[in-house]
Amino acid sequence: MKEAQEPSLTDQEGNLLQPFVTNVDRPVFGLRNLPEVVKGALFSRYSRSDKGLRRILLDEFIQAPEAEFARIVGESTNHHTDQFVAIHQAEAFYDRVLIGYGDDSVAELGGGASCL
Repeated sequence: MKEAQEPSLTDQEGNLLQPFVTNVDRPVFGLRNLPEVVKGALFSRYSRSDKGLRRILLDEFIQAPEAEFARIVGESTNHHTDQFVAIHQAEAFYDRVLIGYGDDSVAELGGGASCL
């Protein structure tokens, strides 16, 4: 994925993003370790924002408590059960959030992200 030049990330921000992007400091990068629901929501937000994709992932997903990002990507102690429940909760959460942006193609965006 190619992204417009953005202000540099702090070391802490880079560490938070590192498991989910192939690099944190070059203009071309790929996404990794993200469920389809997150990729779909992320691309939906990206299409309506002047922020870069990494900044949106950091600000609106990883660091947004209501997104429960750590549970969705399986960073909890009861990994499989908790992640399954969290993904279903995330789908409902992102559906509610994205309805406000008028996007009805989140599933298509998630599938498109897999092809990168």
